[in-house]
Amino acid sequence: MVRLVLELVHPTKFIKSGGTATQILLADGSNKAITDFNTSIVPRAFQIDPADGIYWMCLAVLTIPNFTSNGLQISRSVAGCGIYLGTGNNINGTVQNQWKIVSQPDNFDQNPLGLTIGLSNESGSVNRGLRISADGNTLSFNGSVIAGTGVSNGAANGQVNYSAGNPILWGVNSTGTEGGFYSNRTNIYWRARTITLGSVLP
Repeated sequence: MVRLVLELVHPTKFIKSGGTATQILLADGSNKAITDFNTSIVPRAFQIDPADGIYWMCLAVLTIPNFTSNGLQISRSVAGCGIYLGTGNNINGTVQNQWKIVSQPDNFDQNPLGLTIGLSNESGSVNRGLRISADGNTLSFNGSVIAGTGVSNGAANGQVNYSAGNPILWGVNSTGTEGGFYSNRTNIYWRARTITLGSVLP
């Protein structure tokens, strides 16, 4: 007959007091925060969507001291690169009326290598969205140039369209009446009517 004797073993060497539920006990008896090991848990201060227990909706951009690549970086692929707003975990690609901030590839017809902000189904269309050219010199909205030089469409001569295609000329003394506002160096006119400027009492 075999007799079994059961004894409880108390590993007192591994008992650590003063720790918290967010710490891990190390072999040397010290402890570290669980966030140092588990990349699916991010500190509350860095959460974009701080919903308790829902970590798949979160994005953390952590800055590392003395590291040269701080911040969020998106590399350019052969298909361009972008940030898509209004997406979901069951969506692959773009959806109707989804906003996107995109830099198209160099072989793209519309604004290649530039920056475009617009609806996903219109960002590749002619004359849609807010666009900055690849060289950073031209800003346009829905095909009308807001600022820039040497452009062939929309406003020209460094002008801004303020309404219905009527230009406000910048840095140009114009005597023509083709636009809304113009100046002959003495007076300012709006649609061929003199604008009278007077002093305002304090």
